[in-house]
Amino acid sequence: MTERLLIDSLRVRRGGQTVLEIDSLHVAGGELVVISGDAGSGKTTFAAALCGAIDAAGLIAVDGKPLAGPPSLRRRAGLACAFRDGERIAGCTVAEALHLGAAAGRAGEALDRFPQLGTRRHIAAHLLSGGEQQLLQVACAWAARPIVLVLDSPTVGLADDAASTLTALAREEVERGATVLWFEADRRAAPDPPRYRLVRGSLELVGESATAPE
Repeated sequence: MTERLLIDSLRVRRGGQTVLEIDSLHVAGGELVVISGDAGSGKTTFAAALCGAIDAAGLIAVDGKPLAGPPSLRRRAGLACAFRDGERIAGCTVAEALHLGAAAGRAGEALDRFPQLGTRRHIAAHLLSGGEQQLLQVACAWAARPIVLVLDSPTVGLADDAASTLTALAREEVERGATVLWFEADRRAAPDPPRYRLVRGSLELVGESATAPE
């Protein structure tokens, strides 16, 4: 399998302290990689750094091309992310939010794929419940048809049917050759056993003491 996602010397500093330090991570196309971590371990920081929502030093490359700039540019370059930053999608309806960054025809597919959103397509997005907002963020990332999809604890707080939909979606993306990074606090909710874990902002192989996975 060819290398799809390369991360090298990724660093995030906050308040004069290094809060995320990922030396090296290589993920091939068609792989689903689960990264576990307790609350405060850096999962959301890692996801936000990948999509360009926060400042980070180091290299993030997709298919050999370095990524830079805000989430909208990275999405067009092939990396889309749904992370738990507490922000709500607002200023548009559910359908409009999906159309903003969707690949051709994908917004309609998303409304069909997520019936909880399909029945509320004309509702202002800021009126959605917390769970519905979470689904909308995942659906917006998926609708871009990325080749790298980053999901930050996507099933937390969701009903079983919605959680199952997201698990199936991740597996289907892998089947079509995309790379999926799934960050998860509850290992029981992950679609696969964790391959790595985050500990105080550093990445470790599960079951090994290595801190710089290749």
